[in-house]
Amino acid sequence: MKLTAQQIVQIEETLVLNGIQYDDIKLELTDHIASEIEEKITVQGISFEVAFHEVFENWKEQLRPTSSHWVGLINSSPKIVLDKWVSTTKQLQLKALLIALVPTLFFAYFFNGKQNKFDYTLLIQIFKTMCLAISLAIIIFKFLIFKSNIKTSFSLYFNKNSTVFFIYLFFYGLGFIPIKLSIWDYGTSLFFILLLSFLLMYSIFCLKLAYQHLQFVKKLKLS
Repeated sequence: MKLTAQQIVQIEETLVLNGIQYDDIKLELTDHIASEIEEKITVQGISFEVAFHEVFENWKEQLRPTSSHWVGLINSSPKIVLDKWVSTTKQLQLKALLIALVPTLFFAYFFNGKQNKFDYTLLIQIFKTMCLAISLAIIIFKFLIFKSNIKTSFSLYFNKNSTVFFIYLFFYGLGFIPIKLSIWDYGTSLFFILLLSFLLMYSIFCLKLAYQHLQFVKKLKLS
């Protein structure tokens, strides 16, 4: 049995009341829950109201508000949203760290013992330029997301993850926080190359989340 448009709206409204404010997750859950309700009505011969109650009871745990230290304990969301958020954050952090190790290991191998002959001025300027460029990109994407007037899990993850990184990148780019690459301190230089490479890569991955949000909005408007 196919559900009516009014019944689908009732499912969506119940999801919103349970904290599912993000359109991509809401659409996905609405499809799953509607299918489960239709199956119960067809197989068990029960009414929509009874099937609706039983299905949402089964989803109760996934819709329960929860928090995690991975994304900040103050950020409480339905479990299904938070689990995806934590998983995405872990994946992005791991990928950013692994990629950041490449220039760090390159520097460690080729410049160990040669640091007194290496001029860091150009490298520092490259880092500053990249920090400012990504900071500008973050501002532009934040504006475009705000202008879209649509909430998705991608916009949630982007806004929460990029804000702190934007501050660091902006301050590094303008020189308010010094980039300590020094011919006299090889260990500190190595640490800052790893740190800045991680910040840059993680921010780029966050920008990809913003792009995914805009792609979803585009598809939503076309549908």
